[in-house]
Amino acid sequence: MSEKKVIVITGAAQGIGLAAVKKYVKEGWAVAATDIKKEQLDGEVAKLTAQGADVTAYELDVANYKQGQEVVAQIVKKYGRIDALFNDAGIVGHRKNVLSFDPEEIKQAENVNLWGSLYLIQHVGRVFIEKGIKGAIVNVSSFVASFAEWTPFAYGISKTAVDGLTRAAAFHLGRYGIRVNSVAPGFTKTEMAIKHDYSDPKLRKAAEDRSILNRWIEPEEIANAVFFLTSDQASAITGIKLPVDAGYTATKEDNKVNIYGDAE
Repeated sequence: MSEKKVIVITGAAQGIGLAAVKKYVKEGWAVAATDIKKEQLDGEVAKLTAQGADVTAYELDVANYKQGQEVVAQIVKKYGRIDALFNDAGIVGHRKNVLSFDPEEIKQAENVNLWGSLYLIQHVGRVFIEKGIKGAIVNVSSFVASFAEWTPFAYGISKTAVDGLTRAAAFHLGRYGIRVNSVAPGFTKTEMAIKHDYSDPKLRKAAEDRSILNRWIEPEEIANAVFFLTSDQASAITGIKLPVDAGYTATKEDNKVNIYGDAE
């Protein structure tokens, strides 16, 4: 059995997932890094292992229930334990609305973002209970799950469902000492965001203007929040969604202009 704590991270080949892999390595954990993009994942893991990191790559489509079960079994066989799960894998889907959506694209987003998270919670949760480990699980919600706006329609629906999943899982697993929380990233500079919103000056500025800190978020900042929620410092925290959104959901006002005039 590994003397280190072990975390399973999905969507680990890039973005927030890869930032989380690096964060846990830095903190001395062993990491089981999973992603459907196996070649890309292998490349990133090779860089880390060359530096002495305890990271193992596993190909995983989180929407495939049986494959998830098999990969978790492989992880347990290698490390003998699992202490935490970070459900990061996700897809955006399309930007169509309620009148024009493609049912298959909605289902695809739900299969990855919602069902993929649920499957891994079950697989890893069973390991926690079998091993007597009071583990921690962190899902990825989103700031867009807190309101309605011009966000990718399928993504917003699936992340709202993840909020319900987080609360339900925390409720059902709490009697075993297992904690379940989520992080809700705001506009974060992942590869996907850079390709779309961030690369468009108009959209990039609109996102900045809507947040209290008037800036985008780095993937490492989300990874820091995830690590906190799985650490002993968060031992009494479960069933919550932690916004990491530069204040985007705190208000609808522009904090650079006082509508009542200069009150200072």
